[in-house]
Amino acid sequence: MNSTSINMVIFGHFLIGFYFAFFGIWNIYHWSRIIGIMAQKGIPHPYLLLPIGIGWQTIAGGMIMFGMFPKLAALSLVPFTLVAIVIFHPFWNFKGEHKLLDFTIFITNLTVVIGSLFLIMAPLNQLRDLLM
Repeated sequence: MNSTSINMVIFGHFLIGFYFAFFGIWNIYHWSRIIGIMAQKGIPHPYLLLPIGIGWQTIAGGMIMFGMFPKLAALSLVPFTLVAIVIFHPFWNFKGEHKLLDFTIFITNLTVVIGSLFLIMAPLNQLRDLLM
């Protein structure tokens, strides 16, 4: 692996982690709206689950960004994200513009899950050997 490859891997980790951390913080800003959606969908204990989800998303995103157990953090975010996109972006239930918007967000989140899976599969030992 040359230095460009190493920098691309580090940058990829940063971007994936930033995506999760950013939207964790974004969800704090949209707290009341998300609580309303959770209550409407019958999700139990939204006032307990939302802060847990926000913390999980933000902390795991930060862990990926800064290389602290990035595979474990990415692995924990995969099921979290899959459940969240099915709950919050069920595009199959809508028509017109709303369907298009939810479909776009659904695919975007699915793409980040795929990036996280690649991160999990990446051979970090080669990167670590080159950095030390």
